[in-house]
Amino acid sequence: MKFSIRKKLLFLIAVLSLALIIASVLISSRLYSDSLEQNMKGLCTETADSLRESLESDHIDFMIGYRDKIKAVYDQNRELLEEAAVREFESMDQKEEFYSGMTEGIFPPKHGIGLSYDMLVFNSEYSQVLDRIDMLSFAAGMDTASVFIYDREYGNMIYLIDRMPENSNLYNFPASISKPWDAQLKAVLEAGGSAVYMTSEACFAVQQVGDENIFLLFSEQNTDIHESMKLFSLYSFVITLAATLVIGLVVLLFANKLIVRNIKKLTAASERFTSEIHGGSPEKVSAAITSRDEIGELSEQFDLMQDSIVGYVRSLEEKTSKEEKMKAELTLAARIQSESLPKDGLRAGLAQISSFLKPAREVGGDFYDYFMLDEQRMFFCLADVSGKGIPAALFMMRAKELIKAEIMTGRALEDFACRLNNALCAGNEESIFITAFFGILDIKSGELSYLRAGHEQPFLRRDGAAVMISEESNLVLGLFENMAFTADKLLLQPGDALLMYTDGLNEGCNEEKEEFGYERIAKTFVTAEDGTEEALYDALCAFCGEEEQFDDVTMLVLRFGKEIRVEIADPCYDDITKVCDAVLAELKDIDQDRASEIGLMIDEVMNNQISYAFHGTAHPHITVRCIRGGGEVILCFEDNGKAFDPLREATPEKLAKSEGGFGILLVKTLSDAQSYERKDGLNRLSFRKKIG
Repeated sequence: MKFSIRKKLLFLIAVLSLALIIASVLISSRLYSDSLEQNMKGLCTETADSLRESLESDHIDFMIGYRDKIKAVYDQNRELLEEAAVREFESMDQKEEFYSGMTEGIFPPKHGIGLSYDMLVFNSEYSQVLDRIDMLSFAAGMDTASVFIYDREYGNMIYLIDRMPENSNLYNFPASISKPWDAQLKAVLEAGGSAVYMTSEACFAVQQVGDENIFLLFSEQNTDIHESMKLFSLYSFVITLAATLVIGLVVLLFANKLIVRNIKKLTAASERFTSEIHGGSPEKVSAAITSRDEIGELSEQFDLMQDSIVGYVRSLEEKTSKEEKMKAELTLAARIQSESLPKDGLRAGLAQISSFLKPAREVGGDFYDYFMLDEQRMFFCLADVSGKGIPAALFMMRAKELIKAEIMTGRALEDFACRLNNALCAGNEESIFITAFFGILDIKSGELSYLRAGHEQPFLRRDGAAVMISEESNLVLGLFENMAFTADKLLLQPGDALLMYTDGLNEGCNEEKEEFGYERIAKTFVTAEDGTEEALYDALCAFCGEEEQFDDVTMLVLRFGKEIRVEIADPCYDDITKVCDAVLAELKDIDQDRASEIGLMIDEVMNNQISYAFHGTAHPHITVRCIRGGGEVILCFEDNGKAFDPLREATPEKLAKSEGGFGILLVKTLSDAQSYERKDGLNRLSFRKKIG
């Protein structure tokens, strides 16, 4: 969503106004609150001082005598008075009766009969003190006022006078006690003297009368302060809001005139100029801004930028036209190069070869080829031309045609490589060379003749492991004439796979400049059965991450021998027939007697597995593999039953003492080689049988 400058200014003004309003209201409210609190504290203190001075000057003797009488009552009945302080009386009359009984020797009875002169004097002066407290409290607007003594030993406030009406539940009768209700009050009473402090509910002023243990307490509720604060905050908010709105409107109008209007001119000029660029023939479009400020300078720079862009676009059009022509030519060359290489693989007899090529640029220097020399021999090669780009691609096309022409003459690999090398050296003034791997495979016997000329060592996958072959290498092709070359031989076994690749695979680097390396190639090659080339390239890409491919990646995979694989979960005896039918259907071209023997071997081994291997196994599983190639058949049986080596147990000596096991002995007799291993929790039993 796009926002104009005007909207952004409105938003900014709103945010700043809100912040100003909040800050103004908070600060002014705090100052006003402090002022009200100070006034209230001053009023409470002034009232308490007035009463203290009055008592000290006019009634000090009375207060001391009255204090001593109440203190005597308290000392004699402290525990009873403490219990009464937390007791809930049934009525005010009961409460009044209790405390009147405590002070009956101090205060005259209510009926006024039989008053002594001393009681009349006491009652008269007590009334004067009470009237004085009422007058001061009323004049100052105090909510409560009381006179009491304090017992520091037990922390009790013993009331002498309380301004509350006697019929109020909050009235403290003479001699009644209570505990200080907050820490500040307790601290003042413990230390003596005077203090004034605020709580969240009221303001309290405490004064000590002379040096005597007599304290005055005045308090006023904060209700008026809270109400005043609400009105003051409301007025502050309204005034600040009005002021910020006026200021914001002025700022917005000023910004619209000096900034927004000129920016709109720049935007309109930019849009017109951009549309002309897209049209292919840009012309300069001026915003015509004459203001002498930053926006005026921006307009001047915009005009200069247009001049530069117009010149650059015109030169770029010429350059782009040339590059597009070159790109089209490179695309055509890449298509021609790609179409010159076989794509669909080749299957002949027991051999199958597949390929993979991923150039680093439009055209590359890697190439491969494979075809049948005759009905029984397959030729294949993988090569890498030094350098990259068009020179390497042209040399590659020349080398490919020379290879096919020379190998079709029927010469052995050593002579073929010598003649090819001399042909590549002729006219090679740029000293371009190629590394290559050549092979000729007998598709029936599995015999492989191969020659390596400076190329990467291939990997041979056999029996679940990958090893490098061809440790000794010939020199590269195309640099030195009349060089001698030597070839090697290898007999491929059923299930073998040969991986040939260029250095773009093993030398691929990640962001830390670490190479993919041979160990990762071997590990991926072993675990990838089908789609080996794609699995290797995916592993390379995952390893390199965002790092750009720096060299062509080309692979050939030669597989020898055909495999039949049957996996059975929860096996039963009926599955034996299914496995035999699947295997014998692929061996229908061999001698019938040998086929029957293979079927008998499958029957005996699977009978033994189903009958004895799975006692106590939760999810029994059998895998049967039949690999044909090189004039023999390999039968591989895997099960997840208990560990057991039937080959060691199935001997004539042990079977003479046992009633079973003759089936495995028969299989050993019918096969040419046998092996057993326990690996990864599986029993792995293999038999080899020659079929001619």
